[in-house]
Amino acid sequence: MITCKNCGYFFEGNYCNKCGQTADTERLNFNLLLKHLHKNFIKYFQKGIIYSSTQLFKRPGHTIREYMEGKRIKHVDPIALLIALATLYGVLYHTFGINLLSGISNLGLRKELDFKAVNNWISDHYALLTFLMVPVYSISSFTVFKKQGYNFVEHIFLNTFLANQRLLLRILTFPALAALNGTEEIFILSDLLIFLDVALMMWSYTQFFNKISKIRAASLSVLSYAIFFIFLLIIILVLLKTYELFG
Repeated sequence: MITCKNCGYFFEGNYCNKCGQTADTERLNFNLLLKHLHKNFIKYFQKGIIYSSTQLFKRPGHTIREYMEGKRIKHVDPIALLIALATLYGVLYHTFGINLLSGISNLGLRKELDFKAVNNWISDHYALLTFLMVPVYSISSFTVFKKQGYNFVEHIFLNTFLANQRLLLRILTFPALAALNGTEEIFILSDLLIFLDVALMMWSYTQFFNKISKIRAASLSVLSYAIFFIFLLIIILVLLKTYELFG
C-alpha cells in the first residue's frame, strides 16, 4: 500500500484512486526537470503543435471536422495554440515596429484619423484583436452554414483553428514583412496575405462542410466573409470612437 502525499489516501498502483496524483513523487532534481521538459514540452511540441500546424495547410477542413468528431489525441488544444501564436506574433509586430498604415498616412487620406496612434494600438492589442475576430468569424459562418448542423461553439472551434492557420501564415512570412517595413511594397505583401486568408478560408470551409457541393460551399464561404467584413467595419468604427483614435 502507498500513502498518497497529496491527500493521505492509501492506494495501490501508479495513481491515487481518490485524487489522481501519481505515485511517482520523487525528489525534485535535474533529471526530473529533464523528464518534465520532455514530457510536457518537447513531446507536446512534436506531437501537438507540429501535427496541428501541418494539418492546417495539408487538409484543414477535413482535419478540423475529424477533431469535432472526436479524433483529438494528436492535436494541440486550438485555443492554447491561438494564445501562443497570437502572443508571439504580437511581440514580433511590436518589437520590429511594423507599421502597415504609414503609407496611408503619408497619402494624406483622412487626416482627422491619427494613423500612428491606430498602428500603436494594434501593436499593443494584437492578441486581443485576434481573439475578438474569432467570434465575429463564427457569427458569420454560423449564420451562413446554419443548416449544416453545427452549433455555435463548434463554429468557435472551427474558426479558432482557422485563426491559427492565419497566424502561422503570418509568422512564416514575417521576415519578408520586416524587410519591407517602411516601404510601399509592404502594402503589396499585406494585400497578398489578405487574399491568401480568404483563399485558405474558402478551401477550409469547402472541405469542412462536405455535405454540400463544393461550388455551394465556396459561394457560402464568400457570403460568410462578406458578413464578417461588414461586422469588422462596425467594430473598427466602435474601437476608433472608444479609444479616441481620431485626431
